[in-house]
Amino acid sequence: MLKINSRFFGFTLVELMVVVSVIGILSSIVYANFGGARSASRDDVRKSALKEVQLALELYKAQYGSYPAAGCSVGSGVWAGPGPSGSMPAASTCSVYIVGLTPDFIATLPTDPSRESEAGIGYYYQSDGASYKFINNAIERKMVSSYEDEYARCPSQGGGCTAGTPPAGEYSVYSSGGAQW
Repeated sequence: MLKINSRFFGFTLVELMVVVSVIGILSSIVYANFGGARSASRDDVRKSALKEVQLALELYKAQYGSYPAAGCSVGSGVWAGPGPSGSMPAASTCSVYIVGLTPDFIATLPTDPSRESEAGIGYYYQSDGASYKFINNAIERKMVSSYEDEYARCPSQGGGCTAGTPPAGEYSVYSSGGAQW
């Protein structure tokens, strides 16, 4: 006669809850660690966009003899950018914040990967035709720590940079005449 074992094999509810809890704790640790990597990669995107626009501005100047005007119908000395102006002094907002650069010199003007909708945060451009400055003040992780940094707002203390160190939360590219704005 065939004997049937009536004992069931499987996991208890407590064992399943422990496993689910351990997986939840491990996934939250992994998620927290990747948060810093995501913000650092957004900073890299910002740097790349600044260099791309810098190249487009230099190509524009090589062809037309001067840098393009700031968009948004602003005059000299006013910052133009795609996000809300907010606390950015003397700023104006529009999507074409650098006139004549698209589509011949760059496909589209950049917008910040995560913070463009915040007032006073994102990309801003200023030009007087002979010089320019293009900044992004939405830095999250890779801060500027000295005037020697390639993306420091000013090459040295003075002008727009009166402190002993440049503004840590801003990346900037500029022509020689716009260095101290």
